[in-house]
Amino acid sequence: MHATDTNSSAGHADLSIRALGVEDAAAVSGLLRAQPPEYARFFYALGSGEEEIARVLAARDRDVYSGMFWCGELAAVFMLRGWDAGYEVPSFGVLVDARRRGRAFMRIALDVAKLTCRLSGAKRLMAKIHPDNVSPRGARRLGFVQTGVEAETGNIIYHMEL
Repeated sequence: MHATDTNSSAGHADLSIRALGVEDAAAVSGLLRAQPPEYARFFYALGSGEEEIARVLAARDRDVYSGMFWCGELAAVFMLRGWDAGYEVPSFGVLVDARRRGRAFMRIALDVAKLTCRLSGAKRLMAKIHPDNVSPRGARRLGFVQTGVEAETGNIIYHMEL
């Protein structure tokens, strides 16, 4: 028998991580729209409108778009992109709901992305990060090494050996 204590915090079974499909476009769009503009300004890989997000999710082949759900609510989105475009090294991106920052979602997303890369045969992982988004020290702490700067955006290019 399983008893539920309504006064306790959510149980361990309330966290799920899964691939995002077209049916998740509304939830992803809602997550993006719910973020303070300053917070989410660097996350533009999926677009922001539901139709645009649905098109991206429908068109994926090898690229990975995943959601982390806490108590049934989308709490974070992360991706590995570039495989569909023919790149050997995928690019990692993540957006954690601003209300959930600092609660390990980003680190778990990165760990799942690293595992996915290893299982897929990738030897490296890349991230392009705007200098106002993550400090070089923070990127190093996660295991990334700066390898360049993207001229068009000013994003710092980081790699991680797997």
